[in-house]
Amino acid sequence: MAVLDDHNGISFALPSTAYSQVPPQKLLNVREFTILIDMVSDFSVSEGFGSILTYGLDYHKMNFIVGQWKDGIELRIQSDGTASTISFGKKHVFTKGKPTRFAIVYDQNRFDLYQNGKKIATRKTGPMTFSRWDNSYPLVVGSNAHGTGPWKGTIHSIAIFDRSLSKSKVQAETDSIRTLAPLIWYAFDGDNGTAVPDYGSGTPAPLIVPDRFIPYARTVLEFPLNRHNKFTNNILDITINLLGFIPLGFFLFMYMTHRHVSVAKALLLSIAAGFAVSLCIEISQGFLSGRSSSMLDLINNTLGSALGAFLYRYKRYFFRYSS
Repeated sequence: MAVLDDHNGISFALPSTAYSQVPPQKLLNVREFTILIDMVSDFSVSEGFGSILTYGLDYHKMNFIVGQWKDGIELRIQSDGTASTISFGKKHVFTKGKPTRFAIVYDQNRFDLYQNGKKIATRKTGPMTFSRWDNSYPLVVGSNAHGTGPWKGTIHSIAIFDRSLSKSKVQAETDSIRTLAPLIWYAFDGDNGTAVPDYGSGTPAPLIVPDRFIPYARTVLEFPLNRHNKFTNNILDITINLLGFIPLGFFLFMYMTHRHVSVAKALLLSIAAGFAVSLCIEISQGFLSGRSSSMLDLINNTLGSALGAFLYRYKRYFFRYSS
C-alpha cells in the first residue's frame, strides 16, 4: 500500500494507489496548464508502464495521464477535434533512486518539458482545447483508477496550474508553490492519516490513501489495449493461455468419449468447461491486488480447451501425418 511520511513524502510499493474523494472539476476547461511533480522513482525499466498521475480511469479512458515508460516520462492528453491522444515526453530521464523534479508546460502553442529547471524537450502543437474532458474522472496517484499500471517510488509534491509558468517560476523552490496559486497542490509532508489535503484554489479535491490496497474502481473482463505491450509479449501471453488449457480440453474430451458420450456433446462440454473455469479465474482476479481481469485471457483459455478437444478427436490423423 501507499505510505505517508511527514518527512519523506508518499511512497508507493507495488501495488498501491491514492485517489481524489471527488472529481476535480476545477481542472475542466483549462486553456493552458503546468504540471509540477517532485519525485524519486524506484520503478524498474522492466516493469512496463507505471501511472504516476492519472486524471481518468485508465490508459485509454482519461483526460490526461503522466506516467513512466521504462526510464522515460510520458504525458498523454485528450484534446478536442483530435481522433487520437496527444503524446509528449522524453526517454532516459529517470535514474532509479535519484530525486528529480519535472514540469510539463502547455502555453496554447507547444509543450515544454523541464527536469530540475532545465528544458529537455519541446513539441509544437498549435492551439488545443480541452472542453470535452470527462467531469466524472478522479485524480489518481501511483496507479490508474482500476489499480493496474502501478508505479513504484516516492512523490514529495504535485501541483497543477491553469496557466503556463515561465522558466523562472518553474525553477522556483517547492516551498514557493503556494505563492503561485496552483489549482491543485498536494504537499505530501504532513501526518494526515489516510487523507492528503488539496491546498490549491477552488473546491478542494483531497486524496484518499487507502490503508490497504483498494483501487478507485475495479474492472472485470476488461479488453487490454495498451500500445506499451509489445506484440511479442502479447503473443507470449496468448501462447501461455492456449497451452495452459489444452490439457483440460484434451483429457475431458477423452474421458467423455470413453464414457460413450457423443462427439458433438463431448466437444461442446469440453469447451463449456474451459469457459467456465476461465471465467471463475478471471472474475476472481478482478478482486486480487496486482492482478487484472482480462477478456482476452478468457477467450484464449476457451480456445485452448477447444484446441485440446480437437487434438484428441483427430489425434490419429495428427500422428499419422507427423510420423
